[in-house]
Amino acid sequence: MRFEVTQIKGGVANAYLLTGDHVALVDTCAGMGYRRVIKVLRGKGLDVPDVEFILITHHHYDHAKNAAKIKNLSGATLIAGAADAPIIEGTEPNPPPSHINRLGRFMDRLPKSLLESYQSYERVEVDRKVTGGEVIEELGLEVVAVPGHTPGGVCFLDREGRRAFVGDMVSCFGGKPGMPSLSFSEGLDKIKASQELLAGLDLDIAYPGHGKVIEPDASRVIADYVEKQKARGAYGS
Repeated sequence: MRFEVTQIKGGVANAYLLTGDHVALVDTCAGMGYRRVIKVLRGKGLDVPDVEFILITHHHYDHAKNAAKIKNLSGATLIAGAADAPIIEGTEPNPPPSHINRLGRFMDRLPKSLLESYQSYERVEVDRKVTGGEVIEELGLEVVAVPGHTPGGVCFLDREGRRAFVGDMVSCFGGKPGMPSLSFSEGLDKIKASQELLAGLDLDIAYPGHGKVIEPDASRVIADYVEKQKARGAYGS
């Protein structure tokens, strides 16, 4: 499928509107970003009920918070990583903060009620639980597993168009690639492996969950970043 991509800057995080033969959203922004989703849809002559697919890169609230609302209004098919699906559906709780960095260790000492309130969103059924290697035929997108930030993190690859929606696996603030939030990440070794995987996909464009779109030569930009991170020992031993 050939589709146009429109970035939705949701304040805390990005979502992306795909328009072509089908209408799809990649991620759904945090709560206040819902108005921006509606604004972008209406700018294309669309509204929430026109959304046919919701693709979630990972379970964090700033990407999945509006998924239930949009699905309930549209009947869209919701697709997410199988390992993240229990959290999106509410059958498992949000994992605690990571101890990878100082901020995560501090946050893990906060009252659980405060953390739960911070991460809360309406839970929703995942229609297609993917693990990597699947093809979303309707959209022409391949699912690529990118664990490390969350266990079921996935990116959605348009191989023909040399572009991918990479979630938080690589951010891009100030025009520079960066790490996902380590205070809520699974492990540095998996982050490294997933970033190296993205570096090998020959991407021209990478659509991150946070910050600016990475282009051109996105895979080269990510590869250069990975090498710098290795040199400074950022991935640990």
